[in-house]
Amino acid sequence: MTVRQATMWFVMYQLGSAFLVLPSTLATVAKQDAWLSIVIVIGLQMLMIGLYAAIATKLNNQSLQAYMASLLGKWLGNAVLFLFIACYPFFIFMLVLRDLSDFLTTSVFPETPSEAVYALMLIAVVYIVRCGVSTIGRAAELFFFFVLTLFVLGYFSLLPSANLDNLKPVFEFGWKPIVQASLTLIGFPYVESVIFLFFGNQLDKPGKWKIAVRRASLISGSMFLIMTVIVIAVLNEGVISNLTYPSYFTVRTINIADFYERFEVIVALLWYITIFFRLSLLLYVSSTGIATIFRLKNHYSLLIPLALIGYSMGNAMWPNKAVVISAFPIWAYYSMIFGILFPLFIWLADKVKGGFASKTNQ
Repeated sequence: MTVRQATMWFVMYQLGSAFLVLPSTLATVAKQDAWLSIVIVIGLQMLMIGLYAAIATKLNNQSLQAYMASLLGKWLGNAVLFLFIACYPFFIFMLVLRDLSDFLTTSVFPETPSEAVYALMLIAVVYIVRCGVSTIGRAAELFFFFVLTLFVLGYFSLLPSANLDNLKPVFEFGWKPIVQASLTLIGFPYVESVIFLFFGNQLDKPGKWKIAVRRASLISGSMFLIMTVIVIAVLNEGVISNLTYPSYFTVRTINIADFYERFEVIVALLWYITIFFRLSLLLYVSSTGIATIFRLKNHYSLLIPLALIGYSMGNAMWPNKAVVISAFPIWAYYSMIFGILFPLFIWLADKVKGGFASKTNQ
């Protein structure tokens, strides 16, 4: 997989679920200053990428699984890795499936059962993951420009309806709500970039892993920023904070000469594509990681069982959307355990082991 393909895949992963709910989540806390929290998070993400890159450079063309085993020992390394996969990428995989069902069955296909939504998506995801990383990379390279075109077509068409007064006054409530909103965005989706470490040895130029993740974060962050500013300018923060999917609802307001309208379908299609690539990355990481832990010949035999677990657990994730909204602040801290503390633990373990090794050599 090339650096270009990895960048585009990572961008669509980061857009994923956050694309629909981000403006509402941020505006609920930071009001009209929600866009400022995105600027802060982009800066913090650049710092966190430095930590992830410090680990990526230690891989030396080996997989993260092999590196963990060499760093912590076979048993402890596998145990830590299994705990990480089960509680983070695979757990997110199940959550994203439920996100997909909630959106499509409430906003697009209200008469369609959630099980049908799960099945159709999982068939496609299992197939492309089985095809391999290089195939997914080429597909990401193809669909990325399609997603970018849909984004520009949908949101820049809202500019005639935008009112910049809706973004004022700036800092009306001070820095505290802006920082609080930033924590939500850090936890969802940016500290999830730690999962990209599983691709440290999958690039044709492993040394450019940091460049791929940095570019992906800047592109997705810019798209989040543009979308949030436009959505607030069109509807104002009071309206979008009460909407479940404000980025979808806002595009429905486009109506130019009773001809240029019904653009919500574009947003639905854009989001569906990004969810597909988000699920494919999570399933690939989960299956390859577990296959390595249990010394399986390959990860193909795990794809259908993991997909079926996601299928069966989808409806059990939460009883209703209100629970999800109230859990967003908690998720940020949960995500930071794996996105910040976990890489810190690996980095410190490597430093300690390196220190002991140098003393032994002396």
